[in-house]
Amino acid sequence: MDTGWIGIALPCAMFTLMFAMGLVLSTDDFRRVASSPKTTVIGVLMQLLVMPLVGVALARALGLSPLMSTGLVIVGACPGGMFSNMFVHLARGNTALSITLTASATMVTLFTLPLWIQYALGLFSTGDVAAIEMPVLDTALRLGLLTVLPVALGMLARHAWPESPRLERWLSMPSVVVIAVGALSEATSRPDLPLEAFLEGAQAAGCFAVAAILVGLALPALLGINARDTVTIAVEMIVKNTLLGIVLASQVMDFESLIPIFAFGLFQTPGGVLMLLGWRLLERRGWFGPRHAPLD
Repeated sequence: MDTGWIGIALPCAMFTLMFAMGLVLSTDDFRRVASSPKTTVIGVLMQLLVMPLVGVALARALGLSPLMSTGLVIVGACPGGMFSNMFVHLARGNTALSITLTASATMVTLFTLPLWIQYALGLFSTGDVAAIEMPVLDTALRLGLLTVLPVALGMLARHAWPESPRLERWLSMPSVVVIAVGALSEATSRPDLPLEAFLEGAQAAGCFAVAAILVGLALPALLGINARDTVTIAVEMIVKNTLLGIVLASQVMDFESLIPIFAFGLFQTPGGVLMLLGWRLLERRGWFGPRHAPLD
């Protein structure tokens, strides 16, 4: 991958993005794990265990190349993102649960994401992919510097300066733009990749988005989670912080592994918005009974 400005800009932008997330978090967001452990544990396990396995199953079923298969597993292993919190809040879902799931999954991801990448590389490897090394501890440390550290600094900044959350959007949007520009620059520098590869990645990403919605809605409901929390969990399954996966994969793997991650970005926002619009429509029509007072 590019070791020039992209190799420097992407980690810096991710650090800034996670710092911005910390500005809107508080210790109360993590205390909610104890207040509703069943819902929180189910949501986090779905983020970090079930969805990566969905990625593995789809990669097998679609016969993707080793690197593209690994990219699809990375999509599944990424935690929810800040946009999921915004969508849930606007749709009057359980915003507290959404924030808790995003924060908790992000903290655990620094261990689970390298493990899933290592597992996928070994599972789908051929002769050319087996040579790629994924040192789990070193990668976990790198992710910690890109996630836990900036989030903690952001939370400290919020504690010291209560007005600091107002800076969140001014830090988040430029960071997203930098990462997007870096990704596009890398893509345009690889004209040797055929159109078929992009279409294959888009197909895989679309299938994963549909699976994320179905699994995200069905599994919590089967486990007895109420409708409001179920749709909140489902949004976390499809609206992901894939930028974290892009930054990590771009450091150790070829561009081909990024194709499903890029393509998934085309599906996650429309999928999340449509699901929440459906929830609001059905709720207003009384499908889920009277709405309880917000928990957040």
